[in-house]
Amino acid sequence: MSGRARVDAMKATTAGATRTAPPRPPDNFPSRGNYLSYIAFGACGFFLVTGAVFILEVVWAVGSSSAAWTALQSALRHPIAIVFNLVSFIAMFWFALRLFRVFPKTQPPKIGPAPRPPDVVFAVALNGAFVVVTLFLVLVLGGMFP
Repeated sequence: MSGRARVDAMKATTAGATRTAPPRPPDNFPSRGNYLSYIAFGACGFFLVTGAVFILEVVWAVGSSSAAWTALQSALRHPIAIVFNLVSFIAMFWFALRLFRVFPKTQPPKIGPAPRPPDVVFAVALNGAFVVVTLFLVLVLGGMFP
């Protein structure tokens, strides 16, 4: 046992025929199957990042001066900004709903001492809470509440 390990101990006695297939995309990529929705889900990351940058810009404008806030408000009234924010809202909403659909599948079989509730409970609770919070924020930002 004190001797050195043999380097060629696991070496194959004969050379095997190794063939590798050339790389290619899966069949029907990206037009059929779930590929398009996977690509769209990943592309929503762009809207998540731009939304975070936008929130930072708003906070910076509010904190710096009223002139900066007024300039940002006038920039947000541009039709391109309105369309971009609408598309971002739809993309983030779809992203969150799709993410909440995956969430129940990742939960452990027991949560504390209680058994795991059915997937429907998770789906209703998460999606319902998301819709309620989103509607509340839209009403607050729309000026319905002071």
